[in-house]
Amino acid sequence: MKQHIKVCTFLASLFVSQWVLALPDDTSKPLHIQSNQAHFDQKTGEAIYTGDVFVKQGTIEIQAQYLKVITNPKTRKFTELIATGHPAKFSQQIDWQGNMMISRGNKVVYKTAQSKVEIFGDGYLNRMDDKITADHIVYYINNGTFSAEKKGAGRVSMTLQPQTEKKQATSQKKEN
Repeated sequence: MKQHIKVCTFLASLFVSQWVLALPDDTSKPLHIQSNQAHFDQKTGEAIYTGDVFVKQGTIEIQAQYLKVITNPKTRKFTELIATGHPAKFSQQIDWQGNMMISRGNKVVYKTAQSKVEIFGDGYLNRMDDKITADHIVYYINNGTFSAEKKGAGRVSMTLQPQTEKKQATSQKKEN
């Protein structure tokens, strides 16, 4: 069963990776955070935000009830954002045409250095009408690959849209 899921994940990643390119300057933009409460410890580089948290960095948006931001105290770069809520949400514009990647789960972990989003508990990811639901989803923003796992009862569910002629022509132009 796990091998079947891995094969499906591999095929899905091949299918969707042709269109993936997150906007390159999102992570170089400032991180704007709004919440009801905030606490920051300069020594550890950790900040905690609670209550109706909203984050914006370029086209990246996060909504949660609780957010922990981990920063490297020496470089002052954000390394990890951990959002929880019912649900916590993460979205990002993935190309210049305005297509979005939208995800949600009980916990969303965004690791900036790896451009990786992990979704835990009631996970959902929608990317250009391709959809996946699972208990645990790992999505790599830069190349559009993902893996999914159902830890409890039930199964991983994916809906993949066929590539249209227009998208095929665009993909072939990029390759040449």
